[in-house]
Amino acid sequence: TITLYFSRWTETEAYLVAEKREVAVHENLPLVALQGLIKGPATDDLLPTLPSTTTVLSLEIENGLCTVNFSKEILFDAYQVGPSATGEALALGSIANTLTEFPQIQEVKILIEGKSEGEVDRWPVENFWGHVGIYESLTRDESIIGPPFEPDDQPLQI
Repeated sequence: TITLYFSRWTETEAYLVAEKREVAVHENLPLVALQGLIKGPATDDLLPTLPSTTTVLSLEIENGLCTVNFSKEILFDAYQVGPSATGEALALGSIANTLTEFPQIQEVKILIEGKSEGEVDRWPVENFWGHVGIYESLTRDESIIGPPFEPDDQPLQI
């Protein structure tokens, strides 16, 4: 079982909600989790946090630090998930919280096309979607995790 974090938007707030998935045994479950995060939620009640066109180019774990190298689509196709400041914070939080579910990961460093700074196709990598940025490694953030989805809640249509 892996736990992925997707976004939920209501009229007054936005937060992450955990979605548990059963997966086959795999030698790299953190990679499987990220691929699931990119694929999107299994329910229509939650929203994806990352563009579906994103690819994980590499994932390495060393001394508690997970370095994830994403394709440039994570930047250039952000319109798929609404790249607002809140959307960006939830996207980065979904990556960090999903990966830190694994006991061997305490921090997450994001690279885009192998870069943590500089530009990819004239886009400043460290700005990410232009609001929060990826200047430092990410850690788990419980404060952006909301209550589990309840069927009688009415999701905000966006």
